[in-house]
Amino acid sequence: MVSKGNTEKISVTLPKDLTLEVRSLVARGKVSSFFTEAVTYYLAYHKQKSAIEKSYGIWQDKDHPELATAEDSIKYVRSLRARDSNRLKIQRLHSDG
Repeated sequence: MVSKGNTEKISVTLPKDLTLEVRSLVARGKVSSFFTEAVTYYLAYHKQKSAIEKSYGIWQDKDHPELATAEDSIKYVRSLRARDSNRLKIQRLHSDG
């Protein structure tokens, strides 16, 4: 939830059919919260999409010969899982006592 002191009122113009749909879905007094959530999701989506577009093509197979085949990738993932499993076991030992 956003505190009142950390908000700014703005005016936006929307197509009538869109406002009717929003009003049919959103309870009275909750429209600002609805738009806050919608804009938050859209901004996160936009940032992620932008990052993906900027990083497109950055991976080069020649830079990662250890992951040349599907079997190599499986072996790598299994090694990560084993390492994490060991780390978690150690954490549990230390937290238990």
